[in-house]
Amino acid sequence: MDAVAHRHINTSSDSELLLNIFADNLNDTGKFRINEEDIFVAIRRLMTQARGAYACVAMLAGFGIIAFRDPNGIRPLGVACRATPSGAKDWLCASESAVADVAGFVDWEDVRPGTPKLYLRSRIRSVAGNIDLLLCFEARR
Repeated sequence: MDAVAHRHINTSSDSELLLNIFADNLNDTGKFRINEEDIFVAIRRLMTQARGAYACVAMLAGFGIIAFRDPNGIRPLGVACRATPSGAKDWLCASESAVADVAGFVDWEDVRPGTPKLYLRSRIRSVAGNIDLLLCFEARR
């Protein structure tokens, strides 16, 4: 990332690497203000660049919460909701439904592999990817 995108990775965290790949893909749009489609394109590109198992949740300022997992579906990720006293919805993303049950969230739904979801204040948007499954291992020579 340092030589190509001029991004310095400061830790050995896979989360930091995924974040920087995502940010670099958004930067490649060349836009000052991105839109929802730009977010999905950046995630689709990330899924072709990253190899292995991952499940990601991030809050994007001005948009909402994005949730996605690797195209092979190795890492679990699901979403549940609950009504607030004002009638709005709270969203919870977790790796297992037991967390949602304990916190009073309902309507657990697995995030489909390779299909990012964007949770906005007023709606949910999901774009099914036509991303080829990536192998999570490389053949030994």
